[in-house]
Amino acid sequence: MRVKKMSVLALVVAAAGLSLTACGSSDGSSASAKTGASNTGASNTSASTAASGSTGGKGSTSGSSASGSSADGKGSTSTSGSSSSGSSTGSSKGSAVTAQGQSSTAASMCKTDRLAFSAAATGVKDQIVVNLKNTGAGKCSMHGFPGVQLVGPDGLGDTGPDAARTDVSGSTVTIGPGEETRFLLHFIPDTSGSGKTYTRLSVTPPNEKVSEIVNLNDLAFTISASSGNAPDVYVDPIGYHVGSGK
Repeated sequence: MRVKKMSVLALVVAAAGLSLTACGSSDGSSASAKTGASNTGASNTSASTAASGSTGGKGSTSGSSASGSSADGKGSTSTSGSSSSGSSTGSSKGSAVTAQGQSSTAASMCKTDRLAFSAAATGVKDQIVVNLKNTGAGKCSMHGFPGVQLVGPDGLGDTGPDAARTDVSGSTVTIGPGEETRFLLHFIPDTSGSGKTYTRLSVTPPNEKVSEIVNLNDLAFTISASSGNAPDVYVDPIGYHVGSGK
């Protein structure tokens, strides 16, 4: 009987232990569930806050960067009008003003009817300088070679060869009212005794079509009547300097 009582008591103790274990497990699960629920609540709160923040961000974006998007058409038009339209209009006006200022001060091409022509000695044998003086009211510019044709004593019907161009490089020359620019004419004098004498030059300024007659007077020269393959007269580009002139 004592053994049986001990067995029953052991059974009772074992049963009590099982009950406590089950109880503890249940409480733990419940606690875990509660902890999970509270975490879930926090996550939901964070998500809600984030959603609220993003909604607020949308509102602020609409006010700042959405001006460039289609979310706020009115704001977009206003902002883009002040940033792009305003700046481009300003730059366009500035460019127009600059271009206008440049065009008003830029020198135009020198015209034959606003130039006075004359020839002079240079002090160098077989060489003549031709002067072109600006008789206009404003600045004008020239660049390159003039056209030069020799003219005999009998007038324009008695013309000789055109002057060939030298290999000298030229630059743009700008002359104001009353100022001059020049070019050199080189020739090879005739030594055969049967050459042709030329007393005038028909000069066409660079990029012009109208020529002007320049009298050589005592600078008239004689070159071979038939130049053959090699020309006997050469011209330099505009821009020969004499003293402080152009």
